[in-house]
Amino acid sequence: MHPHLCEDCQSRAVAVEQQAEADERDRQEQERLRQEQEAKQAAQKAGGWLSRFRT
Repeated sequence: MHPHLCEDCQSRAVAVEQQAEADERDRQEQERLRQEQEAKQAAQKAGGWLSRFRT
């Protein structure tokens, strides 16, 4: 908390901190989803490449 701030400023500061935390969670979730998608694409590419040698 910010004891040196007035009540209105205090509540705004808390709201800003909460929003920043929510934004960071969203960013981390997006990054996790992006990494999962890249891993799926890499697996599909590898599978396609390897399947050429199985015939």
